[in-house]
Amino acid sequence: MTREQLLTRFNLLQPLPDAVLPAQARPAAVLLPLLEGERGLELVLTRRSRQLRQHPGQVSFPGGRVDDTDASLWHTALRESREEIGLDPALCRPLGRLPSQYTVSGFALTPFIGLVEGRPHFVLNPQEVDEVFQVPLAYVLDLRRHHLFTLRRRGRLHTVCFIPWQGIWIWGITAAVIHQFALQIAR
Repeated sequence: MTREQLLTRFNLLQPLPDAVLPAQARPAAVLLPLLEGERGLELVLTRRSRQLRQHPGQVSFPGGRVDDTDASLWHTALRESREEIGLDPALCRPLGRLPSQYTVSGFALTPFIGLVEGRPHFVLNPQEVDEVFQVPLAYVLDLRRHHLFTLRRRGRLHTVCFIPWQGIWIWGITAAVIHQFALQIAR
């Protein structure tokens, strides 16, 4: 998928409504960084440090909880991206926001899509990130690659999405956000 195709197909003016979020949910934001790569537009993903208490070793987006100093959720996503992978906020142009979702760890997670200009040099914070890698956007947005399973957890049914990529399983909230993005692009 090219930059022009993405901009044409992604409705930037009318974000979908947020999920119903519990009042006690803690606000957080993540960035879906897109950049021009060898295979067209590519999505930048990270693998969380295996030393972290929550979700160690899982594939994720750069991002995290809101700090008191953050001017907005967009600024949270940019600040966390700088802290985790050294992404210069000046290189990132906002394209849109996906609906907020409630995570199993108690966050109201707001995903932002940002277009990264140039070829950034990522510097990983080893306390938070073990790896950064890129996946072709066309691959992860292909709904045929999304494997949906319904599971019962605490007496409720939940749909969990899994997306395979070169021996890695993208799943959990990361795959749910990608799935939501793919559905919005497909409409």
